[in-house]
Amino acid sequence: MKIQKLRDVETPERGTELSAGIDFFVPNDWEQDVVVLQPGEAILIHSGIKVDVPKGFALIGFNKSGKAVKKNLQLGACAIDEDYQGEVLIHIRNVGNTNTIIKRGEKIAQFILLPVFYDDIEVVEGELFKKTTTRGEGGFGSTK
Repeated sequence: MKIQKLRDVETPERGTELSAGIDFFVPNDWEQDVVVLQPGEAILIHSGIKVDVPKGFALIGFNKSGKAVKKNLQLGACAIDEDYQGEVLIHIRNVGNTNTIIKRGEKIAQFILLPVFYDDIEVVEGELFKKTTTRGEGGFGSTK
């Protein structure tokens, strides 16, 4: 995957050669040295990176496990489509009960390049399913 750096930022990288996620960083020239996010507060971080997502793929954002567990930071909007040509924006929310700090240069999110199947959407009349499965319409926790 080709990238372009728009500002002073670390090159996205995998933590190990077998890591699925590609780590993105807060730019080194971010507007502030640190930002304090209060509980429930969200921020949109301009990553300083443009990506050329390969045909047939999407770059999907995921939480960094350490940030989610230790700092209560969770990723919001997170799909980068193959036809998007702008800067990758990272939407982060503090879901904890205390303030948390985001610093310049820290790893903030990870993205995974995933294949996309482009199917047509078809509206059907009547019943969608011809046969009822064991699960049927059981929701969360229905498989025990």
